[in-house]
Amino acid sequence: MATRIVTDGSTERVEHAPRVVLPAGATLFAERAARFEQLARGHALGPYLQLMARVCRAQADLYGARAAPPIAESALAASRAYGMPPLAALTHERDAQWRDDLRGIEAALRPQANEPLAAALERLQRLDDRALEALADRVLAGGAGDEDAEHVPLVGAALQLYFTRRAATLAPADVGNCDVATVCPVCGTRPVASVVRIGGPQANLRYLVCALCSTEWNMVRVKCSACEEEKGVGYLSIEVPDRAPGEAAVRAETCDECKSYLKILYQEKDPMLEPMADDLASLALDVLVDERGYARSGPNFLLHPGSG
Repeated sequence: MATRIVTDGSTERVEHAPRVVLPAGATLFAERAARFEQLARGHALGPYLQLMARVCRAQADLYGARAAPPIAESALAASRAYGMPPLAALTHERDAQWRDDLRGIEAALRPQANEPLAAALERLQRLDDRALEALADRVLAGGAGDEDAEHVPLVGAALQLYFTRRAATLAPADVGNCDVATVCPVCGTRPVASVVRIGGPQANLRYLVCALCSTEWNMVRVKCSACEEEKGVGYLSIEVPDRAPGEAAVRAETCDECKSYLKILYQEKDPMLEPMADDLASLALDVLVDERGYARSGPNFLLHPGSG
């Protein structure tokens, strides 16, 4: 019997599925590292994916090295009462801890760094706190320039670690009233991708995955994750031998209303899919969709896309 696709929130199963899934901390980063390592084998971007695997291993190791700074009760109260993200990435005052995370990632990479990476690490090391904070602001706002390109993945990784550590201290009730469907209910960041889950109450439901803190939140399927329009939604994928286009595990969900796209991952096609890793491993799909005139709606902080 075919599985019915749920496209609205009216069924009892959807009502009992979690609307928001908070990040799993160190486990999340370890699983992401393992997926990067798996995807790197024989891949045209193998060296970069291997480097990102090492970055994620460092994130996993550093996750428990320090406790998350407490979240202000005023921010939690505003979230519960008014649906405001309690860790709004663009407006909240970052703790200096994220810079400690950055230095820890740098230290983990340095022993095995090749000459170009070692030089980039040295240049990053020379940035003072003020320059790093300004760079972090640009990364979070999507305003990093080509001159920042070599620093973006490491700064992005440190910010991911910092925000994920803090997001994991929350309870679902702290963000249960956040109802802006297109941004993360915890930090207000756009999603890196969406995933159609398998198993349990989440089976066959689509969850958007935050590019920054990895919080997941449910959004109905066949709806644009940027403008929430249902008409004009389509799907593009890379042709794979012996597999029909509709069988691709990673597809681009496009919207003709706002001309944006975001990748959607289907766990039933590949249970090992990981949003951050599989997004980077499918950059050929981004090129295809860009050529069709669609603009990506969410970032991946482990890559600087360039201005070209």
